Amino acid sequence: MKSFAVPAEAYDRFMGVHSRQLAPQLADLAQLSSGDRALDVGCGPGALTAELVARLGAKSVAAVDPSESFVAATHARHPDADVRLAPAEALPFNQRAVRDRPEDALANAQLGMNYFKLDQFDQAEQYLLAAKRLDPAQFYQPQIFLAEIYSRRGNRVAAVRELEEVLAIRPDGPLSDSIRYNLAQLTAAR
Repeated sequence: MKSFAVPAEAYDRFMGVHSRQLAPQLADLAQLSSGDRALDVGCGPGALTAELVARLGAKSVAAVDPSESFVAATHARHPDADVRLAPAEALPFNQRAVRDRPEDALANAQLGMNYFKLDQFDQAEQYLLAAKRLDPAQFYQPQIFLAEIYSRRGNRVAAVRELEEVLAIRPDGPLSDSIRYNLAQLTAAR
């Protein structure tokens, strides 16, 4: 199993800026109510976990990450939440979430990303396409993972289409420069 082994503070300085901005929006999309429980898969140092704890209370929040430094940071920040060291791929939570809420874009996106990490691209594609269909705003940007799947399969045309689509929706998004670079690489290889 691969782990993202960097100090939580370093991650906070780089990605934390975006994570803290996106956390309230992600929680809003989940339409959480009093009495709900939430699981933050791939919690990192805990930006979304913090938002979930603020909305639901620590006892109603679980968080997992395969990185020891991130789990330690999230646990230190939210000692009453259920924070565990675990790879997302080993958890049945995402499969159950899709089974319980098949029309939930976030659940489908997370399950698709987990299958992607396992190199199970047929399953990943199925759930990422569902997330794309269910979320017209493309908040989760499943096109990025779909483009990688299509590129690995040698279907550069489909990969380019996915990246162009995400740029059309979010031309100034936090990943737009990286997407433009990948798009240029794909079109140059044609």
